[in-house]
Amino acid sequence: MPSRRRFLVAGATAGTIALSGCTDAVEIATQEEIERSAEPAEPAESSVEETGFEEVRNETIVVEEEFEEFGQRREFTARTEVRAYLREIRSDLTGQEQSVFAVVSTPGVSAAGQQLSPLANMDEEELIDEARDEISAEYEGEIRDPELDETIEQEVFGETTEVSVYEATVILPDGTEERGYIHLTIVERGEDVVLVAGAYPAEVEGERERIERLFESLEVEESGE
Repeated sequence: MPSRRRFLVAGATAGTIALSGCTDAVEIATQEEIERSAEPAEPAESSVEETGFEEVRNETIVVEEEFEEFGQRREFTARTEVRAYLREIRSDLTGQEQSVFAVVSTPGVSAAGQQLSPLANMDEEELIDEARDEISAEYEGEIRDPELDETIEQEVFGETTEVSVYEATVILPDGTEERGYIHLTIVERGEDVVLVAGAYPAEVEGERERIERLFESLEVEESGE
């Protein structure tokens, strides 16, 4: 089922968009309905297999929005692609835990030099909440109190990108508390805005390297159109 959200474009901003020369602005000003679809973004299959992850979610989410411009109501439909991967970990030290890797690719719409994708306009706290929501959809534990630990540079989609690393408390289903990490970045890929996130237990050797490898192996599927 599509979700629905409503927002109002202020008169001054709408005027700037209408006067700009970009194709998206012309569409916004002249069409009653606008549709955008993101390209699916996925890590290389070989990296998924070699790191021991398994795809657990492959979904297209349709979001319908309404906006008003110059007194006219218009429809905007966005198709977001979500991919999630899970790795089950069995350890004598930590018992059974999980690592999660998720990629959310949203269609971007540029007007008057600004990116209108919701992801592109989120602040740090909102991005962390979005990442936690995507991870928690597949994760059996609960992630609490993430705090920025460091910022690293990685190759994502073939370009050097800053990735934020957060330390967090993980509450396992049995109530046990463990220390974990979340890796998070947001990048523009073509016309899309992509959120990439990974979470893993701190005490499992090699798990950080597995998550970093998935970040670096990201690729974009061709739409075939």
